[in-house]
Amino acid sequence: MAEHFKEACRCSLCLTYLENPVNMRCGYICCLQCIHSLQEAGGNGVLCPCCPKVSQKNDIRPNSQLGKLVSKVKDLEPQLRTILQMNPRIQKFQVVMTLDIDTANNYIIIYEDLRCVCIGNFKHDRRACTKRFKFVLCVLGSTRFTSGRHDWEVEVETSKQWNVSVCKESVHRQDEVILSTERGFWTVSLMGEGIFLASTMPLTVLIVNPRLYHMGVFLDIDMGTISFYHVGDGSHIFTFPKISAAESLHAFFAPASTVMDDESFLTICPVMGQSIVSPAGTHGKGQCPFCMLNWSWEIFFLLNM
Repeated sequence: MAEHFKEACRCSLCLTYLENPVNMRCGYICCLQCIHSLQEAGGNGVLCPCCPKVSQKNDIRPNSQLGKLVSKVKDLEPQLRTILQMNPRIQKFQVVMTLDIDTANNYIIIYEDLRCVCIGNFKHDRRACTKRFKFVLCVLGSTRFTSGRHDWEVEVETSKQWNVSVCKESVHRQDEVILSTERGFWTVSLMGEGIFLASTMPLTVLIVNPRLYHMGVFLDIDMGTISFYHVGDGSHIFTFPKISAAESLHAFFAPASTVMDDESFLTICPVMGQSIVSPAGTHGKGQCPFCMLNWSWEIFFLLNM
């Protein structure tokens, strides 16, 4: 629900909240100021960026009802963040999670604490196991989810590329895979500098601001949703609705190869109250300051159920 509101309130041209929204002849909506950035056509007309229809000046009309909705959403966001920061109930949804080394691709490096993962240059001689991903450079979380609500947080730090996901237990592990919802992967990815994607079909481009160093995942199997949120400011990133819960689900972690990004580390944050151990030889970031915060985005989501 929150994602639909945010999308409805966003201008597809300037990618910010709509300011003085207007409707073009074809129904396209954008900011009044953004009209001036469109291609001119037919005298005083402008060409719609999504269809071949031309709107003359008299065709462009203000959408005051949508403008009021945008104002309400903008006013509501800081209030919700305050609720998030003050509400301790989220602790009961946090799960203790480590990485399942039996699922790790043989080029994956997993540190002693079983929370930090990166990709190495050499192949490990791990025991043969049907659970192991043969071609995909990834690893699963050790926890199997079959019901209820669950929350965990992932430190992405300065990594330039990564995939963080929830996947079905039955996903293919001996072949190449496509990270899509149709194949049982509900994924948020960073693909290069500031390019965030959700694994819908087709892909959904996400706007994430401020810079993301620490991401939360909230899985609600009973409601059939998976939500990703920005731990830094409590803002919502994306929600996959109506997931299939006919089988067990797992957390999925895929850092970038060292060829693409030599600083690509993913770390599962410990739950509040759990001791934080950063073994020698890990990514050197030390303790994660966000792990001690007493809030997460899912309270926002729960308030809207």
